[in-house]
Amino acid sequence: MEYSVIVERKDGIWRAFIPVLSGLAGEGRSREEALRNARRAAENYLASVELTTISVHVPREHSRRPGSPLALLNSLEMFAGDEEALREHFDEIAAEREREREEARQQDAE
Repeated sequence: MEYSVIVERKDGIWRAFIPVLSGLAGEGRSREEALRNARRAAENYLASVELTTISVHVPREHSRRPGSPLALLNSLEMFAGDEEALREHFDEIAAEREREREEARQQDAE
């Protein structure tokens, strides 16, 4: 198995962290020594635990990103037959935004 490792040098000591193996790291006087020690720590840890996988069922309606185009289209189905009311609502929103813009322009002019 291969893991990404973050290697840094701080205060003259090299450290190698394995982010996916929480808390596992190695230190050394050289980069290579830190990597060797991180590898050894990972091997010792993985030898003492069981490595397996699980399947997780995600309900379809939760698997879509809330702001995705498909989610938006599906949510619009709830408003079938309300097109005129929606049009009026959006016209009111547009008028309010225009009123706010006009107020801002007048304040900027003062």
